[in-house]
Amino acid sequence: MTDVNVRENQIRINDLDIHFKTFGKGDTPVVLLHGWGIDSEKYTETAENLILQSKSLDLRIKVIIPDLPGFGKSGVPKENWNLDNYVDFTDKFIETVTRGRGFEMIKNILKNITLNNLGSGILSVNKEPDPPRKFILIGHSFGGRIAIKYAARYPEKVEKLILAGAAGIKHPLNPKQRMFFAMAKIGKAIFSLPVMNKLDRYAKIFLYKAAREKDYINSTPKMKEIMKNVIDENLLPILDHVRVSTLLLWGRSDRSTPLADGNSIHDKIKGSEMIIFDDANHSLPYQKPDEFAKAIIMFIKK
Repeated sequence: MTDVNVRENQIRINDLDIHFKTFGKGDTPVVLLHGWGIDSEKYTETAENLILQSKSLDLRIKVIIPDLPGFGKSGVPKENWNLDNYVDFTDKFIETVTRGRGFEMIKNILKNITLNNLGSGILSVNKEPDPPRKFILIGHSFGGRIAIKYAARYPEKVEKLILAGAAGIKHPLNPKQRMFFAMAKIGKAIFSLPVMNKLDRYAKIFLYKAAREKDYINSTPKMKEIMKNVIDENLLPILDHVRVSTLLLWGRSDRSTPLADGNSIHDKIKGSEMIIFDDANHSLPYQKPDEFAKAIIMFIKK
């Protein structure tokens, strides 16, 4: 696409090098948190659509997409992070990257300063400067898991919340998963034998694919441990603590976070809106970037 200002950026947070992309030059931050196993690059067309469609409605937004720690060009956490660590990181990241709006803060301070005595040059401040503008938070899949907990913890910082195929609802193991874990335990004993251990990796790949656990098998050992910690938390009990204006966007054919999960989140978040996309699955944000962006921009404009 053309006419969209795109920048690659690098900052350091919590001793980690963090890569992120920015799209557009507006003064309203829109932060997009990506899914597990992918990074900011996957959402380039989505972000460009958001910028172009926002211009048609005279909105001035700036889309910010970090490579979350452990993904893309960002560093891998040294410790075995859990969901709270990602929420803390997100808060520090947003605070850091939006601090660049210093000129706006200076204008607010100057606006509230008057000269009491021109001769003496004494200045006085009439009132506190205006508080920083809230931001709009979009979370897809794993990013949606982070976004839910962030919005529940920091409602005063989020203007609007958009969840797309958001993860976070923990289900009892289904028969296929129970069989998977049973086979994994048996396999661990069998493939620990000297003759069989060379086949261990291939057996694991087969089992994980059979159980549709490709995110796990494709992760590094460190990120495997982090994934276990992240998915161990059930967010269902905190959904009614989300008090910000919320939009849910779901693909009807989503098999990773099925529509039933979306309906449960919709029911629990008071006043939330939901749009279901036919012929779309878990990849909705980049599967239908134009329609996805249009729904978000219309929601922001309200």
